[in-house]
Amino acid sequence: MRKFNFLTMVSILFTLPYSALSMSYGGIEGIVVDIKTEKPLYNVNVFIKGKNIGEATDSGGRYHIIGIPAGKYEIVASIIGYKKESKVIEVYPNQTIRVDFELKESAISMEGVVVTGTKTEHLIDESPVPIVMIGEKELNRYNVLDAGESMEYLSGVQFNTSFTSMAHDALQIQGLSSTYSLILLDGERIGGRFPLTQIPADMVERIEVLKGPASVLYGSVAIGGVCNIITKKQGEKPFLKGTVSYGTYSDKVLSLTHGGALRKLRYQISGCLHRTEGRDKMSWHNSENGIVKLGYKRDWRNELNIRGRAHHAKLCNREERILTFGLDGKIGLPKLSSLVVKAHRENFHDKAHVGGAEEATITDGEVNRAELRWTGAPFEKNLIIAGLEGLYEKMGGGNFTGIKSQYMGSFYLEDEISFEPLTLLLAGRLDYHEQWGSSFNPQIAVRYEPIDKLFIRASVGNAFKAPSFKHLYRRTFHAGGGGFWIIGNPDLKPEKSTGYNLELCAYISDIRGSVSSFRHDLKDMIDGEFINDSTYSYKNIGKAYTQGIEVDITSRILVEGLTCKVKYQFLETKDKETGYELPYRPHHRVNIEASYQYKKLGLNLTLLEEYVGSQFQDSENKSRLSSYCLTHLRINKTFFGKIALFLSVNNLFDVKYRDRWIYRDKDCERTYKAGLRVNLK
Repeated sequence: MRKFNFLTMVSILFTLPYSALSMSYGGIEGIVVDIKTEKPLYNVNVFIKGKNIGEATDSGGRYHIIGIPAGKYEIVASIIGYKKESKVIEVYPNQTIRVDFELKESAISMEGVVVTGTKTEHLIDESPVPIVMIGEKELNRYNVLDAGESMEYLSGVQFNTSFTSMAHDALQIQGLSSTYSLILLDGERIGGRFPLTQIPADMVERIEVLKGPASVLYGSVAIGGVCNIITKKQGEKPFLKGTVSYGTYSDKVLSLTHGGALRKLRYQISGCLHRTEGRDKMSWHNSENGIVKLGYKRDWRNELNIRGRAHHAKLCNREERILTFGLDGKIGLPKLSSLVVKAHRENFHDKAHVGGAEEATITDGEVNRAELRWTGAPFEKNLIIAGLEGLYEKMGGGNFTGIKSQYMGSFYLEDEISFEPLTLLLAGRLDYHEQWGSSFNPQIAVRYEPIDKLFIRASVGNAFKAPSFKHLYRRTFHAGGGGFWIIGNPDLKPEKSTGYNLELCAYISDIRGSVSSFRHDLKDMIDGEFINDSTYSYKNIGKAYTQGIEVDITSRILVEGLTCKVKYQFLETKDKETGYELPYRPHHRVNIEASYQYKKLGLNLTLLEEYVGSQFQDSENKSRLSSYCLTHLRINKTFFGKIALFLSVNNLFDVKYRDRWIYRDKDCERTYKAGLRVNLK
């Protein structure tokens, strides 16, 4: 009887919104095509501006949006690589009107849809908070094999990885280290030492990076920003994508992604194997990753998705296993509102021979998160989000004294108010942690567009990062350097920050340019130190800041198919307690890209120049790494629209230089990878 009642309740929840649709609601349908070729465009976002409702086109370029209250709206069609098109329409009760779009290609278009900044859909240039993005076409052009490799092509973002035993993916946003950046997969936290390099590019639709404090929506850790990996939507037609590559140090990658549909049930399965011998015996790495997605979508208002992920990595002195499961459901409610329910669980197992010790330190843990989020537009000019979130973590082993756990409950509220040409975002989050009590983090953002193709956006917000279990409770013996104990500090306080961003962006003919400034003020930073000759522990050290300027210019050159990009970052940092600069933060970074696409031959050629200024490599600023300038090459050729050969060469001219992550005691050298990519639809 209980089972019957539960199923009845779920059925009512999914059916209730439709009982209201028969009175004053209508629909929109149509097709989106390329204006030049007249071919239908797949996965174009068609949405009603300011209402957070819309639909992506299918393989035939068709879309269908139902349940729209009668009235006048602005409907927009947008996809990366094309200029957006918008139309003002009127929806009538009990009628479906047809609205078709013809989109024109644009090499400098920044009009793809993003969701990370506000948890609602926006064109990237219309988001009130600063965000950058890289899409599927660019991933293919750059011969990207995993999500991590894509980071180097985004302004204000630096990424490095190393497979030595104590290393990890290092994502630096606006000068803040990876410990202050939150990594998401389809909007859900993803763990492990290599969260970016474990996601194969074959299943990625786009990657969004939100720059600046984001704790108001995402909670702890999101001080520097958020990187959200958006995987491909499950389609109605079957497809198979595969990549195989070989590179320097016997680096081998094999990945396969398959998707399709069984009636209304859509699925996607992805697997990836990675093997590398590394430059020496300390940097070899083997990993296997698998991801499964199942989805049922009744329409844009009602859907259910289930996701699972398994990850295993083995490297020198370390091994990790991760298993995750998550589900999220969206239920359409009256007056264009919706309710999202999410649940996520991650189990992890870490085995480390710390400092080369014979006996392994084994750590097991789990992370559980649940979220309930309502989105609606109760007033003409307001788009409101209200959410509840619960987070429960548990960890044992690792020489902890017993099993440790912690719980945090949160409530957040966001109101986006549109006063054309100005958009104002007001948001706040209240967190309650069982150990540190309550904390409130507000955010204010504004976007102003005084004239067409020129806009300004500014934001200020607070963020926090709770100490990790290892910082609090760790008790591990490190065998290196004669041996010493690493002891946690249960009296640590959360790290806090206030972040500021200001950006000016303009379009002039075939040129898009932006100039932005930022600053992050941190306090109660956690750092490690030796208490005595045999004990290493952690403490809150005080205050620091990072600040700087970023310039980003994209232009189409006179020759058709040739595009140029210039990215520059000036960065200044300081530890306010010591007066020294933070290590491994160069003052200047410049990236220049020239990309040529010859469509008739399916040929892409990209040259990249990278300049990295000198940087201190110690906290007392006594030792520097010299500046260097490198040239990188990317080539790929597509045959029959389905098979592509690619070649990537980093440090084309074999410049000798030294880097923090790549063998500080040895000169870095030229590396390459070559491979084959297949896309069958």
